[in-house]
Amino acid sequence: MRIVDERAAHYGGEADGYANLHRIAGLWSAYLGAPVTARDVCWLMVLLKSSRSRQDGGANPDNTLDGKGYLELAERLQ
Repeated sequence: MRIVDERAAHYGGEADGYANLHRIAGLWSAYLGAPVTARDVCWLMVLLKSSRSRQDGGANPDNTLDGKGYLELAERLQ
């Protein structure tokens, strides 16, 4: 997916973003005191993007684009 590749190039060249998702999962797990997977991170970010999109009435297409990217990553992690 284009957005996954674009974000990877912008945020350090990770081809798939997996290392970052696993890093976030580790941080969230430590903070929450409960296990969080990289796939959980993707789904939670989809919810965040959905909330933002609802708040601005869908005016910022970046929320939809990023949401699609997180869904793509979640699928790859399945």
